[in-house]
Amino acid sequence: MEKGIINETEVRKWFDIMRGGNKLTEVRIIADKVTYSGYFNDVDDIISAIKPYAKYNIYFTINDISDACAGRAQMGHIIQAPKNTTSDKEIQGRCFVFLDIDSKKIAGVNATDEEVEYTRAKARKIYKFLLQQGFYKPIIVNSGNGVNIYLSCQLAATPENDDLVKRFTMAMSMIFSDEHCEIDEKVFNRARIAKIWGTWSRKGNNTDIKRPQRPCASLFVPDEIKVNDIEYFRKIADLYPQPEQATRENNYHSSEQFDLDAFLQKYNIAVSSVENVADGKKYILEHCVFDENHRGKDAVIFRNNNGAIAYYCFHNSCSGYHWKDVRLKFEPDAYSRRERGKFEYRQQYTQKITKETFKPLEETEDKGKKWLEMRDIKNLDLSQMTFIPTGYDMLDTRIMGLLLGEVTILSGIAGAGKTSWLDCVCLNAVQRGFKTAIWSGELVDSRFKNWMMQIAAGKNYVLPNHKYQDVYYAPQRIVEKICPWLDGKMFLYNNNYGNKWSQIFADVKRLVDEQDVRLFVLDNLMSVSIEDMDKDKYIRQTKFIYELKDYAKKKNIHVILVCHPRKQEGFLRIDSISGTADLTNLADNVFIIHRVNDDFVSRAGQFWGHGKAEIYKDYDCVLEICKNRSFGAIDYIVPMYYEKETRRLKNSISEHINYDWQEVGEQQTFESQDLPAMSDFPADDFPSADDII
Repeated sequence: MEKGIINETEVRKWFDIMRGGNKLTEVRIIADKVTYSGYFNDVDDIISAIKPYAKYNIYFTINDISDACAGRAQMGHIIQAPKNTTSDKEIQGRCFVFLDIDSKKIAGVNATDEEVEYTRAKARKIYKFLLQQGFYKPIIVNSGNGVNIYLSCQLAATPENDDLVKRFTMAMSMIFSDEHCEIDEKVFNRARIAKIWGTWSRKGNNTDIKRPQRPCASLFVPDEIKVNDIEYFRKIADLYPQPEQATRENNYHSSEQFDLDAFLQKYNIAVSSVENVADGKKYILEHCVFDENHRGKDAVIFRNNNGAIAYYCFHNSCSGYHWKDVRLKFEPDAYSRRERGKFEYRQQYTQKITKETFKPLEETEDKGKKWLEMRDIKNLDLSQMTFIPTGYDMLDTRIMGLLLGEVTILSGIAGAGKTSWLDCVCLNAVQRGFKTAIWSGELVDSRFKNWMMQIAAGKNYVLPNHKYQDVYYAPQRIVEKICPWLDGKMFLYNNNYGNKWSQIFADVKRLVDEQDVRLFVLDNLMSVSIEDMDKDKYIRQTKFIYELKDYAKKKNIHVILVCHPRKQEGFLRIDSISGTADLTNLADNVFIIHRVNDDFVSRAGQFWGHGKAEIYKDYDCVLEICKNRSFGAIDYIVPMYYEKETRRLKNSISEHINYDWQEVGEQQTFESQDLPAMSDFPADDFPSADDII
């Protein structure tokens, strides 16, 4: 592109993508101490209007502006020193959240090639971070001296959302700004302007060959620009530190500010460097506080000038830890007992279990006393018992997960979400180090694999099936990365060997002994042929559940048994489950999954009361604990959201699990130095989701 010439093709691309539908747009031109402005809704008019001003910086309003602005004097043409330009109050709503990555340099000059390359390397890390947090692929633009990132959204123009976008921008700056480049914290306002693609960045003169003027152009535009839910922005915004309330427990009741440097020194928390960033300092630790294998620049502590402190580690397994957790690790009495309990729960379930932690005591030769006195019985110690976390926070908090040695019955009508929930539980178990085996009497192996791959891949690694609406799949290149991760950890029974329980059970026993499987799913009871027992179906089922329970206790595994409900009218209850009553009587846990719709709200309201049922109408599914032997939890509801791209049932809209198949290695870091140089990938080949694996 010749210097000083507008790239009309790129301008048209900009207008089509960023202002599609001929939206009213203000073009603003910043010259030497002079501002020009014009309002347009046609790209040809824009091109004609801006050509005479190609030697200046040319911008546009990135968000939707009020149609009333079309009545201003500069509608349809550019005027100098306009009386009015677009203000925040004239923005109807936000359609993009904007991140501006700029190199740190003196004012009034262009960036060097080295400085620009650093901002592009930083953009790749931010891009990867956003995808790992569950955001859809953003638009990436070369601004000339740095990189712009546009995240599609639909946010109302409210003070609350203004604060949200501000905290989101500040959190991103806190995490990613460094001594070489920064995320501009001042670009959160509604009426934000950004450079038009196809125009030039003119911050400095055009005579310094080391600091040349450069064009603004798109680097990467996803095939489909999807709108990110507000909850994803909230998740990142909440990482930004807020001053804590003064309490006696947290020692902030003193008039003196908490001494972070003294805390780090007292507990020998090694700091590799300290960087000055906007509004505070960033302490880059030698390694993560919770996992010493996370080294490099993976773990940081940020201290705001107002005294607020935040902690963040880039690794998936530690991303749930925050500053309070760091404080509690070294000073258990710093906060309330409730906060301490939350920390202990997170610590238990963010560490993978690689081997069995509970080993029963060896029995004496004569098995001890036949009748035990109370002094002979050991006190129950929950810390010595092993639970498989399901990955559903409310469920794991209430019953601690799936206790080894127990049997759980899962039920629900067709389409309620049983298979999606089971698949998520199995993958979450593998993620935590528990090997899993599944017998499926309903799904052929290829369909089972497709669904499991779809869930494991995550929404940024699946593709739409264009033949069908809202149908997605994991492409082969992603499947080839997931399968090695699951090798030796997840097993599906080959249905070519039939559905006779005696054969299945024999093969289950062999697998458990040889592979140390800890979770076995039997889906479902009605598809199993329980032969070689009494002729009466219900007597056979009773013997079957006794046998299953005895085996689960003997081998210290957890068994999930799927049982279909009887066909009936009304709200599904525990006595609606088909089969002998001994199934639910003898099971340790009974869960029912309900799909939330108008019928659910109506029928559930008849049992729980309409007020309670209405609470869940914004969710997609709920899991009801109908029975729990260990903790006595009953009538407890776990709400869940369904994500159509992945078939995942999630704790929250913004939840995004990155399974370990995405890990590059034990020492994976976001500060990799083998990033391509500027010339190594063209503008239309900014890294896709697949490129960053």
